[in-house]
Amino acid sequence: MKSKTPYFELHLQAFKRNLERLEHLQQEPNVKILHTLKSFNEPSALTLIGERLSGMSISSLKELALANEAKARHIHLYAPAFKGEELTLMQEQVDTVSLNSLSQWRRFSSVTKSSLGLRVNPKLNLPIPDYCNPNVSYSRLGVDYVEFLEQYRENPKEFSSLEGLHFHALFQSSFQGLWLLLEHIENNYQELLPQLKWLNLGGGHNFTDDSYEVEEFVKRVQAFHSRYEHIELIFEPGESVVSSCGDFVTTVLDIVEVAGEKMVILDTSTETHLLDVAIVNLRVNVEGTQPESTPYFYTLTGNSCLQGDYIGEYFFLEPLKIGSKVRFKNMMGYSMVKMTEFNGMEKAKFLIVDS
Repeated sequence: MKSKTPYFELHLQAFKRNLERLEHLQQEPNVKILHTLKSFNEPSALTLIGERLSGMSISSLKELALANEAKARHIHLYAPAFKGEELTLMQEQVDTVSLNSLSQWRRFSSVTKSSLGLRVNPKLNLPIPDYCNPNVSYSRLGVDYVEFLEQYRENPKEFSSLEGLHFHALFQSSFQGLWLLLEHIENNYQELLPQLKWLNLGGGHNFTDDSYEVEEFVKRVQAFHSRYEHIELIFEPGESVVSSCGDFVTTVLDIVEVAGEKMVILDTSTETHLLDVAIVNLRVNVEGTQPESTPYFYTLTGNSCLQGDYIGEYFFLEPLKIGSKVRFKNMMGYSMVKMTEFNGMEKAKFLIVDS
């Protein structure tokens, strides 16, 4: 039976391969791999993640409920800012908490019962797109590490309950990103490391990519633990959990010709099912296309009332017609969690296929 489009399709065997690789990494002593719910939160797949990974990273009461339902073993809580009443409700049900600013630290550190950490901006110089680079000097995400260290040295008693530091500095990074981050930590926090119990090294680790240097990861982690065996390393790879294991499938509703250009209207929209693509101006990989010129050139568009509802221009290997399926590759991470019902469109369905 054919499914009605649009829908997201998770390929189960590829998903399991990702989880197996992440399981291998977390077999290292004092290493935890957490799934970040902001990147993918489909309940029917979270149970398998809960069984295989060390835990989950959350930001809200809603995500806490999802993590508990998936039986996550370790739950880490972080948000740029907390409402006091919500933090009170969540903090007894989580294992570790990262506060984002010194003002939040001064407000909540004395009342929070979970293991407490503080997010720090290491200001690493890395080639990351501006829209998601947390290392910039004007970032609101984390305390400038220079300011934090100055405050710590002036009044270390203020941070006597600090058990962890949280860094989120990488983006689709190879092993070299982890090397730079650990080098920054070992070079700048010598006086603080003895009191810490954990370091959350955030997301952006491209763990499930075939080119990721797993052996180098193991060597570097072991070298760090040879000096700081008491510190647990926590990773939140996010998109890596579902990378390259799912597609988004749509149908051609109409093909109109405007000024000599063929425009394909699909049963989707950048404002509904592809919001992440629209926000970051991402060029998605469409099955059955190629970069080189072909006779079948189309502009893919959405079915909303917005004139700017454009997905992209593509050279197809075969002609499209009304009813043709158009498949967007590698679409599990972030797209599903950002769906809307703009223009009255229904949210896309989610399917798991055993392939």
